Amino acid sequence: MSDAIDPTPAFRPLLHFTPPKGWMNDPNGLVHHAGQYHLFYQCYPDDTVWGPMHWGHASSRDLVHWTHRPVALAPDAHGMCFSGSAVVDWQHTFVAECEITTVPRKAVCGTLRADMVTPLVAFFTRHVPGESPELDHQCQAMAASRDGGRSWQTCDTAILDNPGLQDFRDPKVFWHAESEHWVMILTEGQQLGIYRTQGGVEWEKVSVFGAEHGAHDERAWECPDLFPLPIEGSRGEQEGDVDRWVLMVSVQRCGPAGGSGTQVFIGDFDGVHFTPHQPPETVTWFDLGADCYAAQSCSDHPGERLVIGWMSNWLYAHETPTGDWRGAMTIPRALSLHPDEGGEGYVLRQAIPEQVRRSAGALDALVVPRRPAPGSVLELGEAQAALTEFQLQLATGAAVSLRPFGDDSLIFRLERVETGLDVTVDRSVPDDLYAGAEAALAEHFSHQTHHHLPSGPRVACQLLRDSCSAELFIDEGRWVLTELAFPTSPEAMTLSVERGEVGLFGASARHW
Repeated sequence: MSDAIDPTPAFRPLLHFTPPKGWMNDPNGLVHHAGQYHLFYQCYPDDTVWGPMHWGHASSRDLVHWTHRPVALAPDAHGMCFSGSAVVDWQHTFVAECEITTVPRKAVCGTLRADMVTPLVAFFTRHVPGESPELDHQCQAMAASRDGGRSWQTCDTAILDNPGLQDFRDPKVFWHAESEHWVMILTEGQQLGIYRTQGGVEWEKVSVFGAEHGAHDERAWECPDLFPLPIEGSRGEQEGDVDRWVLMVSVQRCGPAGGSGTQVFIGDFDGVHFTPHQPPETVTWFDLGADCYAAQSCSDHPGERLVIGWMSNWLYAHETPTGDWRGAMTIPRALSLHPDEGGEGYVLRQAIPEQVRRSAGALDALVVPRRPAPGSVLELGEAQAALTEFQLQLATGAAVSLRPFGDDSLIFRLERVETGLDVTVDRSVPDDLYAGAEAALAEHFSHQTHHHLPSGPRVACQLLRDSCSAELFIDEGRWVLTELAFPTSPEAMTLSVERGEVGLFGASARHW
């Protein structure tokens, strides 16, 4: 939800963040500061297609109600403002205490007055386009704000110049307490470069990761992130929870449903090297759907690790039928890490944060049969933005279909097989949109994908729908599928029993 006046209500989400107008893609600089969440994002306010990149800005106290702020960073003589990250400079490593003050009041050098706040520092890629990709130039830049993100001062000179790479972008910066260094991880084409600094001036390259790991296509990896997560249920010796490190990075053309996707590696990080626990050929997706890209976590949040992704896909992002705005963010997700069933690896789970769930206007128990017969069609909620939660008990051979919009624009099919759960996504463009659909939307938006999940017979599900999207959380968020959809006349969400013995328990619905 946002404070924007909406001139084009068609498909505008109620719960998911969208720009007031123009184009939006990657989330940037997610940071928690002075009691507020700040969401920066790649945007081009003057058109609904990708153009000279700015950093848009919004803030929220609850991850639901967003206030649009003026553009934080705009292109200048030094180039466009590509993706990056933001931190709270609580040590004054990057911004001297007297360097930036709250306008119009000044502070005596060395004195932190009550009307000043600890600075926010944004790290981003300056991109100077050339006549060909070989002539493009990308370097890392920095901007700082001493007034809670209302105004920004950028450094004219690069903080990390390009060593001669075509793709050198998307810096994620974080503090690594064990080595007492600030660390920067960024994309260098088909691998990631890891840099660090103590004094905030000279960045030293210390390692690389990824050239022989995970999924690759003909385009560069993008938007890396690296952060620790405690292993749920374990305790370290005199050090609290045992941590593992989660590395996320996005691919542009080989995602799990075609096109864009975000992959995950779980391992160890000593401040210099990231060492994954999985074999190089293993690919683990953060989201199995078509529309979760450039997922980024929130810096400096005192609680759970929160992540937001761009809810679109580069195959058709420029052609979605949304009027004078284009682009949306996924629902914020709280991450947790658990040992897997074999005890040799880890499972990353995603949950809708409690503060988002509590913001719903109502919580209703759904009156549905516990043993619905084959052929049954059950309504699960009809609000514009609604969350339905339930548990399925599926006998081998049983199958159900979930229709987030009550029609065939998007269908999730779940079938129990002897070795687990088969999930099929079937998505189409409604006939009335096909007539005006541009080539990429008509070619790539409709798709059918299949996933085999090693799940038991009882499956916890959460289905969150909004005006043009559905996010299905399976097995307490072990798997998530995010899909855009553009239904002609959305109706109530439904669950259809296609065949077999099905149990349905604990069904409830929230709406906004």
